[in-house]
Amino acid sequence: MTGCLRTLGASLANRVVIPAAWVSGLATIGFLWGMIEFSSGKLTVEGRQLFLASVSIFCLAIWHLIRRKRRAKALVASINLKEGLSLDDTQLLGYPSPMFLAFDLSNKKFAQCQSATGDYQIRDFTWVTGWQCEWQRIDSRVSGGVLQIVDGAGMSVPADEIRRRFIGFSLVLTVADTSHPPLRFPMNRSAAEGWCSRCNELFKC
Repeated sequence: MTGCLRTLGASLANRVVIPAAWVSGLATIGFLWGMIEFSSGKLTVEGRQLFLASVSIFCLAIWHLIRRKRRAKALVASINLKEGLSLDDTQLLGYPSPMFLAFDLSNKKFAQCQSATGDYQIRDFTWVTGWQCEWQRIDSRVSGGVLQIVDGAGMSVPADEIRRRFIGFSLVLTVADTSHPPLRFPMNRSAAEGWCSRCNELFKC
């Protein structure tokens, strides 16, 4: 139960921290530009408080990400030491999520890691039986203003009547154990396509 709560807490923190880092970073840059352009003497008390708040949030977010990265690398290093493997800590599938995979190309094994609890499982490459990118396609009719949400292989409508975009990309790994759910790793489109190509090299070698 404690492990589940830690994992849930880490996942929620990751969902908040990365957007917070972007927003606070942009706010900090904006305030700095304003202070340089118009001089800090014209900055109101409220403006200074907002500037300090944005800097604090940005620093805390960066500290959290650095701490998360160090914890992931430390876990991979400890697994290598215990199991006699050569897991690569520079290519972690799923990071910065607390659940990620680290690969050992020479031994054709990978570790299914849980950085929130320190748990892990060693798997052979043959345990993965398939991989694919999944996404959600959103079609909006330009003429009638009707919104349709269609999965990756959805219905076809005339191209001149719709505006189409793709969101919610994930890399999904299916495994040999039928009782084990597929491993799903949400990420952006370029990362999903890149990891899908990398899986072709990893699991077909």
